[in-house]
Amino acid sequence: MLEQHEVAAYLLKRRLVSRRSIVAGELRISDASSRNRNFRVSGGAGASLLLKQGVVADSAASLANEVALYRRLTTAPGGAGRRLATCVPRLHGHDARRGILILEWIADGEDLDALHHRRGRPSAPLATALGRALAAVHAVARDKQALRDDPPWVLSLHRPPLEALRYLSAASVDLIGQLQADTQVGAALDALREGWHSDALVHRDVKWANCIAHPAAVGGARLTRVKLVDWEMAGWGDPAFDVGSALSDFAAFALRTAPDAAAPTSFWRAYVRARGLDECAAAELLARSVRFAGARLVQSAYEHTQETTVLGARVAQIVRCSRDLLLAPAANGAVRLGIAG
Repeated sequence: MLEQHEVAAYLLKRRLVSRRSIVAGELRISDASSRNRNFRVSGGAGASLLLKQGVVADSAASLANEVALYRRLTTAPGGAGRRLATCVPRLHGHDARRGILILEWIADGEDLDALHHRRGRPSAPLATALGRALAAVHAVARDKQALRDDPPWVLSLHRPPLEALRYLSAASVDLIGQLQADTQVGAALDALREGWHSDALVHRDVKWANCIAHPAAVGGARLTRVKLVDWEMAGWGDPAFDVGSALSDFAAFALRTAPDAAAPTSFWRAYVRARGLDECAAAELLARSVRFAGARLVQSAYEHTQETTVLGARVAQIVRCSRDLLLAPAANGAVRLGIAG
């Protein structure tokens, strides 16, 4: 594993930082680890960087998948390629032997989760930017490139394999029991899984924490653009899952604050315009996306239970919202999100 004190020499060898920035003490290296071992590098003459190294058994495969996606998204030809390139960080290198991915660190950025909670309300202009970014990704139609295309795991959460029960918290087991007891929710998740189709490129892990707001120009102050990060899970799939995942964060945020339809409506309308969808196609996609928003909220509830022993009030609130969106997308898309089409 790459240690923090080795990062400067490692990058110097790859000509991604200058010797002068090291000698002058300008280079700043900080640990930003989460699921992977991450180091953030800034202060040199070049771009700010993020070094990402996997720490679990399947990390090599997931990082290789992420590299393939970054290369595809940033090298696509023509106008579509330029739109895609603005939606993802730049890839600076991949060390397959050591399992290290070197990416642009968006130095002037802030993830939408932190930004919206700091401001106390979602930003409609940034919601518009997110809608356009997802539309650019979903414009990539399926081809022969070998990428994952399986349904999201949350659609089978109510049908866990027996061995999985050994690793679940007591609260997670209780949540799964609730899902199994609610036959309508189970049927809704089954229908989404059975109807899963893989006809476009999808991110598969769209959440505000993976959406980085940044200025349009270097040194700018206003956050007006959005880049999508963390492409480990990406592959072929249903665009409605990504759209629904984004909508689920708006719904979850509204549970803590007064509902505000401006941002989710701006997101949806920007996405529809950028995809060029007609009224019929947009209505069908919205209904499916709202159902997927409900499924993604089930995933959020599960993630809340992973390190607890009892189901809390917050989880119960999320589960109620997820049920509404799964079972009555038309009515609750309007009530929970303010989007009626």
